[in-house]
Amino acid sequence: MLTDLLIRFRDDEDGAVAVIVALVMLVLVGFVALGVDVASLYRDRARLQVASDMTAMSAMGNTDAATERAESAARNNDRAAETITELQLGRYLRNPALAPEERFTPLDAGAPGINAVQVVLRDTSPLHFAQIFSDETEVSMTRTAMATRTGAASFSLGSAVAQLDGAALNRLLEQEFGASAQIAVGPMQALANTQVSLGEVLNGLGGDFANPAEVLNAVFAMNDVVGALRAQVPPTLAQSLAGLEGAISGQTVDVAALVGGIETQLGLTATGFLGDIRLSALDVIGAMVGARGFGPVDLETAADVAGVLALETRLVAGEPPAQSGWIALGEEGVRLHRAATRLSLGLEADAGLLSGLGGGVTATGLELPLYVELAGATAMLDEISCTGGGPSDLAASFLVSSTPLHPANGTSVAALYLGQLPGDMGPGDLVNPADLAFADLLTVQIVVDLPLLPDLRVADLVIQARSHVAVGASRVDRIDFTRGDVAAGNTVRSYGSEELLSTAVADLLSPENTELRIQPGQEGLVSGLVAPVVNGLLDALPEALLAALAAPVDAVLDGALSDLGVVLGAGELTLTGHHCELVRLVQ
Repeated sequence: MLTDLLIRFRDDEDGAVAVIVALVMLVLVGFVALGVDVASLYRDRARLQVASDMTAMSAMGNTDAATERAESAARNNDRAAETITELQLGRYLRNPALAPEERFTPLDAGAPGINAVQVVLRDTSPLHFAQIFSDETEVSMTRTAMATRTGAASFSLGSAVAQLDGAALNRLLEQEFGASAQIAVGPMQALANTQVSLGEVLNGLGGDFANPAEVLNAVFAMNDVVGALRAQVPPTLAQSLAGLEGAISGQTVDVAALVGGIETQLGLTATGFLGDIRLSALDVIGAMVGARGFGPVDLETAADVAGVLALETRLVAGEPPAQSGWIALGEEGVRLHRAATRLSLGLEADAGLLSGLGGGVTATGLELPLYVELAGATAMLDEISCTGGGPSDLAASFLVSSTPLHPANGTSVAALYLGQLPGDMGPGDLVNPADLAFADLLTVQIVVDLPLLPDLRVADLVIQARSHVAVGASRVDRIDFTRGDVAAGNTVRSYGSEELLSTAVADLLSPENTELRIQPGQEGLVSGLVAPVVNGLLDALPEALLAALAAPVDAVLDGALSDLGVVLGAGELTLTGHHCELVRLVQ
């Protein structure tokens, strides 16, 4: 019997599960406890990361007050200010060609180029059941976050020729590329009114760049640029550019002729800004042509001025139009320079305007070879603001001034010349007033009445002249654009000296500045009895010139410059884009 009981006890499995459960429960409870603590740690770490992200983004909102904003953001996320163990300003490059660890460079507060904030937050998370396995009651956690935002502006300058009319542009296209490059007047106007995205045009050029912003340093075939442009305009306008595309085959152009100035290492930031820049389709063409430089171009100007028989105006040395697409894109400190412009005006006046030249003197021809040189312009983006959203808040501020002419002209913003400049001057050469030569001004006939003898006649005696006057003085102006200006499209500002022309013409023709002489080789014609008459003519001529020609010359110059959209000594700045990235988190 006892043996049977033992055998039954041995074989009986009742209650085994309870024993196993009792043994396993200890392990299960341990795992549950560990799971609770791990989940708590993950939750606290995620919360700390959120706090770090919000702190970095808040600090990036205004780097001038980064510390205060970071501490406020930490407190708003239930963290003490002491939780922030590191706050580092620096520069971040969104450049896929760089390894992630190479994209951030620490900078001191106030240093140029700051566009990122990196923060480190440290806090603790309590342990619960895990204290069974450790003497620690909490775990230290550290989380890092980096936020970035880059601000930039794009702008163009029109320091002299504000428009090159269609006929002049076509002459220039024919001069550079042949007759097939010309564009009909109707399509040209339509191209001027058609806006395209500069970013889309550049995207249409292709190119395999590890850093997409390297497109700004690239050189492309001109016909490829026109092809990319044609893809952005309506089909009817695209067809009007077919001749130009074929005519410029084999020619190249730097993308910098369209836009430049921004640091290409910014990568995706730079290319993102390009997409915001819009300009007319005709601007792209003008920028390409202007990038090559060009020689004299005949301009059509009206000369309906009393006493003026004919007028020929030429752009001797110039630049693309103000809306030409020569755009600067960059952060604070980026500069844009525009070259000086020189106009040549050949004015034929009615010789009858001159009277009182003395007995026996008759003016038979009167020509004035004039040059007007306008200083270039320079502009620097002094401040770009990405903070504030009110209409009166500053968006961008520029320092602008005139680019000086030849040092002999001092700080003048313009110069007028009567005479002849050297024929071998290139478009980019500075005009030295010392190089100004005499030019034919006046042709006269002299008759000396001799008693009892035939009259003494001198025909076609040529008087030559030269004169030079510098106009105005360069100064530095500040131009501000507010958020309200940008929103309303009020983004064009004129600057510099104005209303200088009338006094300049009077000074140019004044006896104090005008030198006169007889044409070399004609000295023998003014000897003997003719000499006193000629000397009297040379004495009377300066006052006569000033009295007779100041008004018509002033009117001619006013008309010529007005037809070209030019204000003597003034410049024009156009803000083509106010670019501010959204604050973003990066690694």
